[in-house]
Amino acid sequence: MRDSSVRQRINRLIVVLAILAVFLLLIVITVVFIVKDKSFDAALFSFASDHTSPAITRIMRMISFLGKHSFLIPANILLILLFSIIKEKWWAIRVTVVSITSLGVMSLLKNLFRRIRPDDPLVDGITNYGFPSGHSTMAIAFYGLLAGWVAVMVENKLYRRSIIAFLILLVLMIGYSRIYLRVHYATDVLAGFCVGTIWLTFCLWLVKLFSNKSKRSLLVRNL
Repeated sequence: MRDSSVRQRINRLIVVLAILAVFLLLIVITVVFIVKDKSFDAALFSFASDHTSPAITRIMRMISFLGKHSFLIPANILLILLFSIIKEKWWAIRVTVVSITSLGVMSLLKNLFRRIRPDDPLVDGITNYGFPSGHSTMAIAFYGLLAGWVAVMVENKLYRRSIIAFLILLVLMIGYSRIYLRVHYATDVLAGFCVGTIWLTFCLWLVKLFSNKSKRSLLVRNL
């Protein structure tokens, strides 16, 4: 585990990212629902269409699966079990809180904004609303939390940076795969990244608050 000063710098970075995510989310909501400007979405669809092939489509479907609930639910359960086995109780609690509440928040926002998905998707069977992207929200929640654990716990700089860079790239690719497969607009994906960042930060703060209270209570009982 890295020292407390490093942990504090990481916490400050997370807060800054969350604040930026709030402002970006407000901009996206304004563009999509008030200004109703679709130029950004059209540009990303055009780029994806210019780089479409059967091989790339297969790859994008595999990447998209890594942000799907049928993968992330078992992955979260395994991560909770792993943290429990290695005696990382508060990390297990973090995963539990983030995974369950993120799903609820994402579903609530979809039904609040009720944005219809794009026409002519490359995958079938998707009928719910599109804003924000559930894959993007849940990818930030799961892989972002995993990156946070790596940032705090992995001391080797090369390993730490390599793993975090891989997780960031994976999240971005999951988001792009949803645009490529035409199941989300780019603004859906961007909103999902913002919502995931904001909610992950809130959940981490909430768990830290209870963790500090628990430690103080334990200290008082031991006096």
